[in-house]
Amino acid sequence: MSGTHKIKIAARLRPRIEHEIDDQGIQITHDEDGEGPSWICVPNPRDVTQVFRFPFTSCYDQDSTQEAIFEQDVRPLIDVVYSGVTVTIFAYGVTSSGKTHTMQGTKACPGVIPRVVEAMFEQKAALLRSNVELAVSYMEIYKDECYDLLVDRETAPKLPVRENDVGQVFVANLSSVPIASVEEFTAIYSQASKQRSVGATNLNRSSSRSHAMLTLEVTMTDSSAERSLTGKINLVDLAGSENNKLTGNDPTRMAESAAINKSLSVLGQVVHALNQGAAQSRIPYRNSKLTRILQDALGGNSVGLLICNLAPGTKFRQDTLNTLNFAVRTKNVENRPVVNERDMRPQPKPHFAAILPPPPKLAPAVLQPLEAVAGPSRGPRPSIARVAPRPSLAGAGQSRSRVPRASGIGVFGVQKGHRPSGVLALINETAETSGSLGMMQLTDKEIDERIARAVEVEVARRLKEREELERQEKENIALQLNLQREKEKEKLKEEDQRLPTGVLTPLMARHRDLDNELRARLEELEDKYERGTKELQLADVLSPASRKKTGRAYVMLARAHSEKGDLQVALDLYRKAESYVPDNVKLKERVIEIEWAVKNGATFVPSPKKPRKAKKTKAGKCNAMGKKVMNGDEDKEDMPMDGIHQMLEGESSGSANPLKRFKVEEDVVQAVSETPQKRVKCEIKVEGNSDI
Repeated sequence: MSGTHKIKIAARLRPRIEHEIDDQGIQITHDEDGEGPSWICVPNPRDVTQVFRFPFTSCYDQDSTQEAIFEQDVRPLIDVVYSGVTVTIFAYGVTSSGKTHTMQGTKACPGVIPRVVEAMFEQKAALLRSNVELAVSYMEIYKDECYDLLVDRETAPKLPVRENDVGQVFVANLSSVPIASVEEFTAIYSQASKQRSVGATNLNRSSSRSHAMLTLEVTMTDSSAERSLTGKINLVDLAGSENNKLTGNDPTRMAESAAINKSLSVLGQVVHALNQGAAQSRIPYRNSKLTRILQDALGGNSVGLLICNLAPGTKFRQDTLNTLNFAVRTKNVENRPVVNERDMRPQPKPHFAAILPPPPKLAPAVLQPLEAVAGPSRGPRPSIARVAPRPSLAGAGQSRSRVPRASGIGVFGVQKGHRPSGVLALINETAETSGSLGMMQLTDKEIDERIARAVEVEVARRLKEREELERQEKENIALQLNLQREKEKEKLKEEDQRLPTGVLTPLMARHRDLDNELRARLEELEDKYERGTKELQLADVLSPASRKKTGRAYVMLARAHSEKGDLQVALDLYRKAESYVPDNVKLKERVIEIEWAVKNGATFVPSPKKPRKAKKTKAGKCNAMGKKVMNGDEDKEDMPMDGIHQMLEGESSGSANPLKRFKVEEDVVQAVSETPQKRVKCEIKVEGNSDI
């Protein structure tokens, strides 16, 4: 076989779950002679008359067992691991399609992971010449972040994904625990599996919310030959793609579902780009940590097996087609497996003028086709896969040293390749140009000349590098000085922009004065509202004529006080009068004028009255003393103010009877319009009412 190996596909249809609608649309057919591929037939959900057929090497129906899948497709890969090659097995499918059951299984029906561990220890017991050590690491990718499951998950930090100088992708600080037996692994794995992120959805009560990756590393050391082989098997349980319309996810589950679907989408993009060819498109490994870690299994240096899990329900029909289409594209991805072999002998220090061979590359793994090894899906399993002959560990002293480029999941050390210096590189280049035979025919003088030229070139290169370093150092110092000057300028500018001490003090004092003024104004408005409300309650009880008479009485008292200069009292009386006659425009103007005078401390000058037209009256009647009877306005001017004021004060008191107050008001108005003789009687009557 050539140095390339395509990813093998195994498809498994899980049994029907209770209450699940299954129209028996997905059918699995096998070749009649048992030697050809198997087929999965799926009807088109948009057109049931159209049926899609997908050919795969291994297809398992609803009656298949865990043992059949392991013996047919997984066990042949155990020998590949012990030959020093990395193997990756991952389960792919929609949520609730049985991926975790296929990989983990139960105690009564163990899955791929426990069966692989048991087979690894069986193979270890069969190797007697080498010292074999097994180690396990277990991690999960939750919301595109890596977490170690072999430590406390609650306090586990996020682990970064790194790549070393030889191109190995690994998860930094991921723990690796040596194991010596199957029982020890079972105890570690059971405890770690409890820490994996799971959650309940409408489709699965224990749905995996993360991608889980378990790595088993086997190291075979031959102390006599001072050589070691390192094989790995990565067992990946991918979280299933989800349709949020069916799962009924809450916000937390929605965030997890978004991260899962995104990583699986990037996985599909990587497979598509690999099918297109690296020369035509960029491989987007770095778009997701899942594809970054699986880079070695997708077009890298490992042997791959993809187990597609299918759900028979009609509601999963479109997801089933998507899974099978992904599998068809994946089986065309070619990997180039290599043997991870390392020479443990100490390397001698070469002479500076010695001609060294170029750094060796990893030997490609020559494997038999797994299809030929495993056979058809229905036939019996033939013998275990055998790796093509490779150099014996005992006779490795005659072969060249191999520098492994091990890759995969874990934090295992890798020996760095030797890089020759500039002198040796130039000598090697000269040797390759002239050929080994010509080099052997050179004289000592020619060799010395070539060495001298090489030394001169190396010295010139080093001087140039030193000058370049000095120049960069000077540029860095100048840049730091410029940054420091800019910071000092910004600091001075900030200090200049600061306000001097005491600038805000007058503003704060003015602000307090405004607050006090506003508070006083609010109190004044509250008092005005209370007085106005009280007067309005009294005015609502009176008749229109009584309200008009009472308003005139208040106006008369207010005018008297304004003439005396007591503007505040006059303003209050005018406001009371306004509550009885609210439609009087002149009264409102008078209130505004007095308010302005009170506020500004000015003298109140009433607006001039309009001249009245002379009324034609009969001969004026004279009183007992021979005087003419005055009209209404003149009576108001001569009316004793103290009596009216006393009546209005009694009216405004809240303890008096309202009916009595109304009587008082009518008497006051009547007294204004009567003669002086009756005015005296009115005053006596008012005094009597006030006593009551």
